[in-house]
Amino acid sequence: MARTKHFVTRKGSGNRTDFDANASSSQAAGPTKTPTTRGTEGGDNTQQTTSPATGGRRGPRRARQAMPRGSQKKPYRYRPGTVALREIRHFQKQTNLLIPAASFIRQVRSITHALAPPQINRWTAEALVALQEAAEDYLVGLFSDSMLCAIHARRVTLMRKDFELARRLGGKGRPW
Repeated sequence: MARTKHFVTRKGSGNRTDFDANASSSQAAGPTKTPTTRGTEGGDNTQQTTSPATGGRRGPRRARQAMPRGSQKKPYRYRPGTVALREIRHFQKQTNLLIPAASFIRQVRSITHALAPPQINRWTAEALVALQEAAEDYLVGLFSDSMLCAIHARRVTLMRKDFELARRLGGKGRPW
């Protein structure tokens, strides 16, 4: 069994403190909570210490945190709002539809089934595309009007009350 070293300062060469006496008598009994140094033959000396405040070991975890941060490249982050403006420019240049076609058609069919008579259950492809273009145009107009309401209130965040005010002023949707 390897001998452990105790890092205790002694006041005199011949005087043993209670701590030294307890440590030497408890070595045979089992593991202790005293600071120890474990040496390996490979030359890897990792110091295991205990802290009276935390009562836990801090050896290997501390060694991993002490690695230089330069070895791991930190991902580049754009300033807030830069990516949003880039996405706005990207989507303004596009002419394709933004709502996925399959989910929009599914929603149209469920609304048709709920509100229309049972005889009406078929849609042509051109009618569905025209309906989707009209729905997206309505939504883009509603979002732009709502954004104007938010800016008027000196905010940059869209809220529900902005949508309600835009619908009320524009006369869109249900009657107020």
